[in-house]
Amino acid sequence: MTQYDYVVIGAGSAGCVVANRLTKDRQTTVLLLEAGNPDTKPEIQIPAEYLKLICSEVDWGYFSKPEPYLDDRKMFYSAGKVLGGSSSINDMLYVRGNSRDQH
Repeated sequence: MTQYDYVVIGAGSAGCVVANRLTKDRQTTVLLLEAGNPDTKPEIQIPAEYLKLICSEVDWGYFSKPEPYLDDRKMFYSAGKVLGGSSSINDMLYVRGNSRDQH
């Protein structure tokens, strides 16, 4: 039976970074666990196809509790069940900061 120094649960962005940093010391052993599969679906690599990933096998398909200020509706939100986590199933959008914005 193999023993590990660390167990990292979830191979999303944060889990992968933590596992990578822990293994900088070559004598440290890390087990990285992910419930989902590798990110091999073609839609993951094509930003315009991200809507096909919603409610698919790479999405946990979570719902909120009933929201009292929304007539007790449950709100859907996706979360990645795949190597890379939610970062693998988002639509690859980002917003650049504006140099005129200051604190």
